[in-house]
Amino acid sequence: MKLVHVIPIVRGFTKDSLSYFTKEKFSIGNFVRIPMRKGSVLGIVENAQNASSLKASIKSANFALKKISVVEKTSGLPEPFIKTAKEVANFYTTTTSNILGALLPKIFFDHPEFLSSKVREKKSEMGEIRLLQLSTNERLREYRSIIRENFAQNKSVLFIAPTQEDLKKAYEPLRIGIENFVFTTFEKKGERLKTTLMKTKNEKHPILLLTTFPYLSLGRDDFGTIILERENSRAYRLLKRPYINIKTFLEFYIKNKKVNLILGDSVLSIESLWKGREGLYNELTPLSWRLNFESAAEIVDMQTRQNFNILSERLINNIKTSLYEGKNIFLFGTRKGLSPSTICGDCASLLLCKNCQAPLVLHEKMIDGDIKNIYICHHCGAKRNSETRCDNCQSWKLYPLGIGVDRIVDECQKIFPEIKIMLLDKDHVKTGKQAKELIEKFENENGSILVGTELALNYLKKVPLVSVVSLDSLFSIPDFYINEKIFYLITRLRELSKENFLIQTRNAKADVLEFATAGNVLDFYRAEIKEREELRYPPFSLFIKVSKEDTPDNIKRKATVLQNTFDSFEPHFILKNSKKTDQKVLSMILRIKKENWPDKLLKEKLLLLTPDFLIKVDPESIL
Repeated sequence: MKLVHVIPIVRGFTKDSLSYFTKEKFSIGNFVRIPMRKGSVLGIVENAQNASSLKASIKSANFALKKISVVEKTSGLPEPFIKTAKEVANFYTTTTSNILGALLPKIFFDHPEFLSSKVREKKSEMGEIRLLQLSTNERLREYRSIIRENFAQNKSVLFIAPTQEDLKKAYEPLRIGIENFVFTTFEKKGERLKTTLMKTKNEKHPILLLTTFPYLSLGRDDFGTIILERENSRAYRLLKRPYINIKTFLEFYIKNKKVNLILGDSVLSIESLWKGREGLYNELTPLSWRLNFESAAEIVDMQTRQNFNILSERLINNIKTSLYEGKNIFLFGTRKGLSPSTICGDCASLLLCKNCQAPLVLHEKMIDGDIKNIYICHHCGAKRNSETRCDNCQSWKLYPLGIGVDRIVDECQKIFPEIKIMLLDKDHVKTGKQAKELIEKFENENGSILVGTELALNYLKKVPLVSVVSLDSLFSIPDFYINEKIFYLITRLRELSKENFLIQTRNAKADVLEFATAGNVLDFYRAEIKEREELRYPPFSLFIKVSKEDTPDNIKRKATVLQNTFDSFEPHFILKNSKKTDQKVLSMILRIKKENWPDKLLKEKLLLLTPDFLIKVDPESIL
């Protein structure tokens, strides 16, 4: 008889593993089905012991052991993946069950045979991280060389991108000359996906697999290199529990898997660049600290204009010239709607959502057959009549502020009434298919204008004229990552422009704009890392955020408990209104040295908190 310890594959589970008895023989990583609540869930065998040697502990246990059955003994999760999941769970103060539940796609539960390989394992002593900072085309050329070097060594390559669209853009350039050994998972479901996964598993020749991060655990033992494309993308951070960063997972994984990891982007994250400068990461090729662009760049200072104009005279002239020459134009806006905020002309109060206190955004909607303006909350979805009054002083003098993409479209239609203006944002384009159809239409109509948010960047190819109509609202976000986000956004937009790139702003003297338009990565990095070191921001510290949503009275009591429990770690508290209810949200921010984490005492205190406290280690934002 065996005593088997099993890790349930389910999010929200609060224990590391469960114990069962069985007469079957198991290997680490085998899938089993275990009873849970009124049903059953899949689990991974963590280890097995002879029950005879554990009689005393079994008899003294305050629970009854149950029997389990085998689901698939010949297949299972690779041991390096399980080990990594445990280490990452320890880092993020969560359970291995949560990590596995977040990273394994459902198809592996139904077909665990995809997790084992018939390919002979290629022994390696590698496991280092290398940086690649080049423009997109140069980066793809370097990737091709890396793939062929691995093939020559009889090793496969796993190429991971943040989105399906990024995979498609890389697919054609990377498959040249190796078409028979390139496999992808994008836009594949059902039988097509099963066929692809089976081929990747059984192909004896080294392969290139282009995929997204859920297929990290795919059973193939000969991967020599993992490429993480666009490593600076925030899409690698999970937005649901357990809130992990895929890049952090890979840092642990390559040491257990013994493969190389390449972090590639036009502009790498500040933390990756810092680790490269400190010798913690290696440079695959000398880093490109100045980006070379095809287009000419210009910053238009909107602060000097007496009247508020959405489009500057300079931008209007550029658009006219482009339209006359039959060239397309992309106009970028950071926010949906007509105006991101509304202010009272008498008391200067912002118009806020009554449900969650978030700023209301003015939109244009079809209501009862007529086009009318309406306020919509982007956080909770609440709507409000545009003829409302100020909540503070009841004044009618409400003025819209900021520039949303709907307002950009309206202005373009006034100035260029004969031109059809297309709009790509989440309000108007609901699916990837609709986005691709709109982009195709835009590209096929010479002399057309596309207005879009950051969503459009996933689908756009090169455009003759690209202009940032407004991004000033980003400067008001009190986030330590915001300068990095602005720099990365501008360089991505500039890379899309063929001939002309223009930024309209009321912050024309901001260093980050000058650095970004010049492609000056080095000076931006120096300025940013100096400020972060002075303020003890990442990478010089690690933030841990503990949040609790409750009534105002309960929040006060919770704050006292947190203060008393974590007093020795110098907690900082932030109190704000809930986005979805009339309750309050209390956030406790702890700052520790990254090399000191996981801290045993601090982790013990965090694990004592009840499940209603939300714990985020290395959060994207401390707000």
